[in-house]
Amino acid sequence: MNKNVPDIRLSFPPDENPHYIRAVTQVGDTQEVIAHADIFESNGMKLVAKGTRIDSRLFNRLTQHRLTAPLDSMLTAKHPVNTHSLVMELDSVVKHEAVYRRILTRTGDPHAMKQALSSMQLAPEVMLRLTVMRERRPELFMHSIHTALIAFALAQSLDLPEGQRAAILLGALCHDFGEMHTDPEILVAEHDITQDERRYIHVHPITGHVLVQGLSGFSNDATLAILQHHERLDGSGYPNALQGDSIAMPARVLAVADVAETAIRRFDLLRVEMLFRLGQKRFDSNIVNALRDLLHITTTDAQNMRPARNATAQVEHMTALLETWITLRGIIRQEAAPAKPDTTALEFLFERMATMRSLILQAGFDPESMASMLVIAQDDPDMLAELRHMLDELEWLASDLANEIDRRSPQLSPPAQGALNGLLVQLQQMK
Repeated sequence: MNKNVPDIRLSFPPDENPHYIRAVTQVGDTQEVIAHADIFESNGMKLVAKGTRIDSRLFNRLTQHRLTAPLDSMLTAKHPVNTHSLVMELDSVVKHEAVYRRILTRTGDPHAMKQALSSMQLAPEVMLRLTVMRERRPELFMHSIHTALIAFALAQSLDLPEGQRAAILLGALCHDFGEMHTDPEILVAEHDITQDERRYIHVHPITGHVLVQGLSGFSNDATLAILQHHERLDGSGYPNALQGDSIAMPARVLAVADVAETAIRRFDLLRVEMLFRLGQKRFDSNIVNALRDLLHITTTDAQNMRPARNATAQVEHMTALLETWITLRGIIRQEAAPAKPDTTALEFLFERMATMRSLILQAGFDPESMASMLVIAQDDPDMLAELRHMLDELEWLASDLANEIDRRSPQLSPPAQGALNGLLVQLQQMK
């Protein structure tokens, strides 16, 4: 494990997580969720009898005791997510969402995923968790469906063995099981995630990995895909900051699919291309090229781009960010001796800021005079379009860097953390 990796641990065993148990019992308020076995506390006391309907009235009883077995293994939902319902979800996506219909069509065998879903043998624990996700976190459920579609299509395009395709499909469907154990309050869009809260987000791949280990149908490829789907080739990912060949192929495929789904949902197809161009050191180039072929971005896609943001505000934020970095860079170089651990821990920061500066120069603009370039570009439509495109890319880089600083902050000394606060404020303003 990389010595610069933050210490990420589970706060409590996954089967005792109150946020997930609450979600399960809330599902029981709207459909039948039945205990198909007696539920015991670890000291032998029976808490719930076989056949009892589980609902929110039982929440406190279940959360105040340590159970002898995971809750998932003792419950059955009346209307569970199963292979049949997953196929129906896939049909709906293909019917109503053109980009996903295009992706499957360009694989050359658009029916292969439906056949793979139909032949899957889902463990009861998996069906219950997918059911809870569908009922209580529908946006996360659809993210999983979309990500699975992209991941499976990539596995087809890369001509991966059938066993790996099946593992990638299952891993993609279950890759965010750990997120069901995160307090939903900190995940709402309006909430500003604190450094301590972000730790719970970073632990979700480990939680998901623990949850599926030992379940029927999960190969090593599937469990590694879940554990490593936020790792990046350059070591900038989490939870273990793995690099290069240390990251399994199924996880590399899932990483690209996961980011692509989020970008498609939030932006447009040209932004998807931009994100992977900027992250070329972080993702497997063969997989990204396969994604490009599946997306097959056309001139029509370019015409459908969403309106650009206010370029003046973007330039002002970038100018302030670059000025802050110039000051901070000098302080770090002066105070960080080679023997100090902060020097190594902050290498990523120098690299990311150098990438931003390089991007500005490659676009033909002067990093030291961003405001004047905006004035010039106002009278040149082509230059203004290029400037707006570059600013959008810089915003994504800034948002990604802000998250990375948050994640690595616990490794740094208090003086280093304090020095980064001003830069972090500037980065967050660009989100």
